[in-house]
Amino acid sequence: MGHLPLLLDLSGRKVVIFGGGAVGERKARLFSEHARVTVASLEFSPGLQEMAEEGAVDILEVDLWSGAADLLREAFIAVPATSDKELNRWLEETAKAAGVLVNRVDGVGEVTVPSVVRRGPVVVAISTMGESPALARRLRERIETVLDEGYGDMARLLGEMRGVLKERVADQGERRRILFEIISDDSVWRLLSESYEKGYKRAGEHLPPDERDSLDAGDPPEGLHRRD
Repeated sequence: MGHLPLLLDLSGRKVVIFGGGAVGERKARLFSEHARVTVASLEFSPGLQEMAEEGAVDILEVDLWSGAADLLREAFIAVPATSDKELNRWLEETAKAAGVLVNRVDGVGEVTVPSVVRRGPVVVAISTMGESPALARRLRERIETVLDEGYGDMARLLGEMRGVLKERVADQGERRRILFEIISDDSVWRLLSESYEKGYKRAGEHLPPDERDSLDAGDPPEGLHRRD
């Protein structure tokens, strides 16, 4: 049926990485930003040892042929990342049999990690399904030049305005029209590049007069990103 692109919250989820070399370290640095990571191997790179000392990952010295099955308990994703292809295949089969998703390092597995561009709440994921990592990297670089920080600010602003409109404008079509006006207003984009407050104030001018008067457009809600 093919892969379905998803954004997953891995908070509190267990990711097991088999292999303590450079590839295992690279995977550990990726997943440790989002999940609980355990790295299992007989040897570990200096980088992995440092990560363990910092509490970023747990490392377990274990023979993978005999100890892998126990490590897969309660795991959500397994990453076979050893230098032994036969061992990696066996680890993949063992993980699948245990109902654990697999992220392969030498091809497309059940879990494929895309190249990502983030601008605040705006996330763009790019994948060539393993055909060309170089092309995915090139696409990411091209998107990064177009997708500046203003898109993240605009996303936050629209989220705030959407909340205001839901409370004060009953008609869904009218709410959609106002939000589209804000997105299409070049002055909102320009003012956002100067400060969040200026962009917020200009966006508030698109609200109906009665609602505009009740919105303190010069003072965005506390805690929002400010550029100046």
